[in-house]
Amino acid sequence: MLIMNKIIERDVIVVGAGPGGSTCAAYLAREGVDVLLMDKETFPRDKTCGDSQAEVTMEHVKELGAYEEVKKAGYCNKGFLLTSPDYSKAYLDAPGERYTTPRRIFDNIMKNTAIRCGAEMIEDCWVYDVIKEDGQVKGVKAKYQGEYIEFRSKIVIGADGSHSMVAKAIGIFPDNPVCTGAGLRCYYENVPMEKYLEIHFDQNVLPGYIWVFPSGNREGVANVGIGINLDVYDSKTLKEYIDIFIETSPYGKRLKDARQISEWKGWRLPTGPQAGENYDAGVMLIGDAGSMILPLTGEGIGPATETAKMAADTALGALKANDFSAEFLKAYADKRHDTYDIKYKSIMTLDDVFRNPQNINGIVKRYNLDPIFKEEVLKQMFFAHSKK
Repeated sequence: MLIMNKIIERDVIVVGAGPGGSTCAAYLAREGVDVLLMDKETFPRDKTCGDSQAEVTMEHVKELGAYEEVKKAGYCNKGFLLTSPDYSKAYLDAPGERYTTPRRIFDNIMKNTAIRCGAEMIEDCWVYDVIKEDGQVKGVKAKYQGEYIEFRSKIVIGADGSHSMVAKAIGIFPDNPVCTGAGLRCYYENVPMEKYLEIHFDQNVLPGYIWVFPSGNREGVANVGIGINLDVYDSKTLKEYIDIFIETSPYGKRLKDARQISEWKGWRLPTGPQAGENYDAGVMLIGDAGSMILPLTGEGIGPATETAKMAADTALGALKANDFSAEFLKAYADKRHDTYDIKYKSIMTLDDVFRNPQNINGIVKRYNLDPIFKEEVLKQMFFAHSKK
């Protein structure tokens, strides 16, 4: 049995200082809440990701006063460039302002934003369990600076990623997610690009895709990666899929003359809603921890920042009412359902469509010829990034 060295008390504890956790902590702190933000890593740290900050994320960035920093560090893109298996292409111009900023930089900006708003931050803190008493989460247990500490709070926000310890500790999500994807990412320089996020539906990786995203404030630097559903994963490694793309695709051959400037990093992640809700008495799960990764695309930053604001608003209400029951915190789940249920269902209907190369070829062709269809595609593509 571990002996706790000390007990620390706060109003709210946020576990995980990624975009979701830092956004949530910032919103709470600026309202005067005594909030502690903690992370197992030391910042700045890298995070395997496509680096895209969509419109909804940028709205929170602006609201919290971090816009100028992100603008200086990131790349302002115009939207998406989609290519089909027959190498046709379509430009999807975004309705709002979007950036691609390396996560090592972006996450550090948002962490510092939370601190500037008044949150307390501790790094290199290993959270290994929750404190649960009388059926309610009342804090977390962690090892910090060599000591085992009970961090007690009225509310815990689990923002600790797709393999969330908080979620597993309270039994909300299973250890084996029902829908899983895999990704691999690397940075290149000297890559000729337009001002679009390139998504290549290559014949070899359907229903996944290969991306080439301009990233950061240096011209010609690209975040290159692949996302693929594990249910179609064969004996090839993800890097072999990338190599085939570079050798055979007219959009991949330019990478032969580019210079790799980072190592390849891979990860697995659950996509789409899992079994169970993402709240309970005294606790709410946001972003990847709450299984908010968008199916098909695998995007997580937008849903993370949006659910962060929902959880912060719910927490503020709970603190005012001094009610941390599951019944009260259900307001968070209701907001999430209202915003995302239709979006998830709509995206999931596209999964089967994007498994067939002829379907994608037809969509790109029709998009370029039919203005009404084009408008509908743009609506479906960008509605998941637009706030209601």
